[in-house]
Amino acid sequence: MDRDQLIELLGGEGEAFLACRRALSSGARFWVDADALRASHFLAIYRRREEGVRRAGIPVLGFAAAVDALRAHGERPLRLGAVDLTDGTYHFQLFLDEDLTTVVACLGVDQTLGRSVIGG
Repeated sequence: MDRDQLIELLGGEGEAFLACRRALSSGARFWVDADALRASHFLAIYRRREEGVRRAGIPVLGFAAAVDALRAHGERPLRLGAVDLTDGTYHFQLFLDEDLTTVVACLGVDQTLGRSVIGG
């Protein structure tokens, strides 16, 4: 997947999609995994991570909406992707359908506190 394709797929609603699209347009680093896992696998992980960032007071974009989207996606496969601002201030986690035609969910986590809650 190239940068322009991913930018086009980030047409979803919400701050996380918009901020991630802007980051990619500005040259942010990105990757998309070649392998897919069931959405329920990601749901278990990101539900816990959402609780952790909330307790720690870390600023996020679209985290609750992303968890809801993972829940709604059920057992269908997803590919994981990420976008990182070049200055290291924000990390975006992407969940794409197996065919790389839709970004199912996008969330962003502020990294300025020096703690990476979301692995990238």
